[in-house]
Amino acid sequence: MKGGDPTRAEDQVGAWRIVMIMLAVMIALPAFVMGAELSFSLGAMRAVWAALLGGAVLAVIAALAGAAGARSRQSTYELIVQAFGSQGARLANAVLGLSILGWYGVIATMFGEALIGASPALATVPVWLLALGGCVLTTATTMYGFRALDLLSALTSPLKVVLLLWTFYAALRGGMGPVLAFAPGEHTDLGTGVSLVAGGLIVGAVLAPDVARFARTPWHAAAGCAIAYGLCFPAVLLLAGMPSLAAGNRDLVAIMIALGLGLPALLIVALTAWSTNTFNLYAATLIGQTVWRHQPAWRISLAAGAAGAALGLAGVSQWLVPYLLWLGICIPPIAGVYLLNAAMQPRSGPTPAWRADALIAWLIGSGWAALSKQWGLQLTPTAALDSILVCAMAYALMRKWRPIQRRINALSTGDRQCTPRD
Repeated sequence: MKGGDPTRAEDQVGAWRIVMIMLAVMIALPAFVMGAELSFSLGAMRAVWAALLGGAVLAVIAALAGAAGARSRQSTYELIVQAFGSQGARLANAVLGLSILGWYGVIATMFGEALIGASPALATVPVWLLALGGCVLTTATTMYGFRALDLLSALTSPLKVVLLLWTFYAALRGGMGPVLAFAPGEHTDLGTGVSLVAGGLIVGAVLAPDVARFARTPWHAAAGCAIAYGLCFPAVLLLAGMPSLAAGNRDLVAIMIALGLGLPALLIVALTAWSTNTFNLYAATLIGQTVWRHQPAWRISLAAGAAGAALGLAGVSQWLVPYLLWLGICIPPIAGVYLLNAAMQPRSGPTPAWRADALIAWLIGSGWAALSKQWGLQLTPTAALDSILVCAMAYALMRKWRPIQRRINALSTGDRQCTPRD
């Protein structure tokens, strides 16, 4: 895989480029679906609050993760190896890889279906063939690495923003009255909306080091990630959701066609799927490189593209809501562990195969996120944030307990010269 070297100054980028790369990933077909569902479930004003609060959760996680990546010049998966051990990291990376390939398959299928909806000329083409064509395009792009991702985002992000704004204006030029007057059919609490927003893009926030390690400084990385997730992602959700309320239709592409925006609809479908799935495949390739170290990156990209396409054709998009809930439970604690590990004093000695404290903390955080609501023990309204906080606290206690225990043992045996090592 061709690409830059994050340690070389000429390959590093500023905060704005970080924003543009992440924005290219955020303006995606699943985000359009999420924005519509959020608005229909909560109504206009509560959807705004849910988008902003969920974005704030993502911004904090992504900023911390991005700064860790820029400081170490390491990818997410290298940071995970340090925290979980060489074999433990394979387990964590396998969960991440499965989640990424699942997203890849969802978007590939959405791409085929949306193209058919956007262009009558494609109505007779099988969905699977269009999805497969998109997979071939993203796989070919991914083989050129970070620089291809950077160039693709520079070309597509501004155009996608313009298309979204154009649709927003066309749908709401009659005024905001119908949007503000919309009353949801079923009551959905704000916490559920915040969880939907945070859980929907939590994987992207956890994977922030993959892009942010190319930032000029940790500050550039943190600022770029915070702006992208805290401001840009909520804006994307609302730009997709408000027109849906105005038109009474959850399908943004169908709304664009009804407004006479056939060509823009076709463009936004193609560009969103291309840029988002290229990033997904780039992330999956980085994971694969930590598992199959002796395989060339292009071969891993091909294998990952094939696996993601197979998941899409097998109908993974039909399980989107349970899939998002699963992501919100299992993925955030991984970030809690590797972020705290990067912030604490580095461990001495060679990396072991397994680090029990990291794995136990991951299990505790995931279990808390899955069960705390029914037990009435939620710390925050957002399961993803709860899982990170609980996991981080458990991990910190276990990291701190072992040196204290060693010191007590040393004092009890009279060996005051013993220096505990973690």
